Amino acid sequence: MALLNDGDLDEDASYMSMEVACGTFQFKVDYLKTKSMAFNEYITSPIFKVNGHDCKILYFPSGYFFSNGGKSVGMALAMHCKSEDVTASFSFGLLDKYGRLSSNACVRINMWTFSKNCWDENGIPWYMERSELEADFLRDGCFTLVCSVMILSESYKEVPKRFVSGIMPSNIDDHFVDLFERKETTDVSFEVDGEIFTAHRSVLAARSPVFNAQLFGSMTESKMETIAIKDIKPLIFKAMLHFIYTDSLPDMSDENIPLVIITQHLLVAADRYGLDGLKSLCEDRLSRDISMDTAISTLALAEELNLVELKDHCLCFISDPKNLLLLSVTDEYVQLMQRYPCLLKKIGDEIRGQF
Repeated sequence: MALLNDGDLDEDASYMSMEVACGTFQFKVDYLKTKSMAFNEYITSPIFKVNGHDCKILYFPSGYFFSNGGKSVGMALAMHCKSEDVTASFSFGLLDKYGRLSSNACVRINMWTFSKNCWDENGIPWYMERSELEADFLRDGCFTLVCSVMILSESYKEVPKRFVSGIMPSNIDDHFVDLFERKETTDVSFEVDGEIFTAHRSVLAARSPVFNAQLFGSMTESKMETIAIKDIKPLIFKAMLHFIYTDSLPDMSDENIPLVIITQHLLVAADRYGLDGLKSLCEDRLSRDISMDTAISTLALAEELNLVELKDHCLCFISDPKNLLLLSVTDEYVQLMQRYPCLLKKIGDEIRGQF
């Protein structure tokens, strides 16, 4: 399938400087022909070179690894390094219907080291609703993916804050981290289990439809300077605020509370305030951390919030005969039998048949 036109690859896009070698490449994807591809399946661009190293773009129409399969797309940059490991920074973006790089559709990896003598890849799960992709970025059934690559020299240890082949690395996240930490110009406070947190109404409203309704709608909270928050622990509320300002998770370690439990509570808070990005991060982390101690509680949470993929991950773990045998001696096993009698009876018959 030819998805990249000859004119989309700029042979002169790579250039050398004393610090880095850079290049920007465009990959035109036939969205309609690829949207039915299965989870983890991908297509690739033709090979292009940056500073003599072979590169290619991998596009996963239905997501990959632990991404939100079927509801998201994924991108990866693969590089074949000839003689030595290569450290590179790269980003992906989408051109809108008018051929402009959209600031709302850019993701970036600041630094990654590719191994020599093999096709090594690093990918980015891109959580975007298909309806948004179709509405804002399709032209004649296709969209254009832009990849900017910057290879660093040995002597340069930090990505420079400047234009990289037409794509300017955004530092807006740094500004919002600073805004969050300095607490200047805040105009609303929250009391959470005796602790006070301050924030900016406009930031919260822009990120959460629930906060938007509370702070600027007809609800009583819109006129309150301090709002009491119930049923959320201070640690969870602070982590949620951190995500609202930074689009990332903070260090949530607590010597008294397992990280999985914290993540479960944060997932509930994210669902409560309509923070889909935070829900995806929590769901991904819980999918990776399923164990004998967490499988049943995570499964119950996935059912409560209707998280189909997280539920499937839990059931896959539980359905392993070895895991189910260990779970059969726990108090939660009775609840499992009540919710999934057919599945567990089948697995139980398989276990008994081995003895």
